[in-house]
Amino acid sequence: MRARAAARGAAKALARVGVPDPEFESQYLVRFAAGLTPVRYFMDDELDEAQLAAVGAALERRLQREPAAYISGEREFYGLSFRMTPDVLVPRPETELLVEIALQEATPGEVVADIGTGSGCVAISMANTRPDLHVLGVELSRAALDVAADNAQRHGVAMDLVRGDLAAPVGAASVVVANLPYIPTEEVAALEPEVDHWEPAVALDGGSDGLVLVRRLLEDCANRLRPRLLALEVGFGQAEAVAQFGATRGAGVEVRKDLAGIDRVVCCRWE
Repeated sequence: MRARAAARGAAKALARVGVPDPEFESQYLVRFAAGLTPVRYFMDDELDEAQLAAVGAALERRLQREPAAYISGEREFYGLSFRMTPDVLVPRPETELLVEIALQEATPGEVVADIGTGSGCVAISMANTRPDLHVLGVELSRAALDVAADNAQRHGVAMDLVRGDLAAPVGAASVVVANLPYIPTEEVAALEPEVDHWEPAVALDGGSDGLVLVRRLLEDCANRLRPRLLALEVGFGQAEAVAQFGATRGAGVEVRKDLAGIDRVVCCRWE
């Protein structure tokens, strides 16, 4: 069987179980499992028995709604490839906005802290792009911190990773960024199976209104750290509440939209 025929068959199977964008997903699975470059895939290579078996195994996992990033063990973010495991949240494209904001704001030699670093994708992207910064990644989950350490080593970046609860281990930072859990507890079970069944609950559940951890970090920054900038990624419809909370804590507030036009990052500034 040729590669593109295998992908067509996989797309039909994925569509039957409700996987979004089954054509893209099937092409990705075939290329990954068969070890094909995009060029070899579009040249429609003939797959041997071993390749077909690998494609079948990968497809079976995806039919169980396991995220493709966990099947391949890889996810691209900010132009870099990161190791993925079920111990870390799969990074979303909109989170790249956090990296862009921090890189625009930080000046050489400053400390930039990424709170809840997970796989390390935000912190490592910053450190890779701006080696003149002192980047710190903080993570409560030891398993996630191990993944972040592997990713930092993979990309050869100079940065620090520490275990701790929110910003507690941070003594000082000029810029703080965070993509904390922001899904309300009662909404987690209604998420797509890829998220609810596979991604770590600790990286999703933001408490009763989704903003419990966001408020805790904002309070700590307002009362203790006083960074020049705190940039917080939030969910759909949450920006106004977070901005109001920040304003009551003495911050100048700005909301930045993602590429889809959604209010995505709340920037809180203290003088």
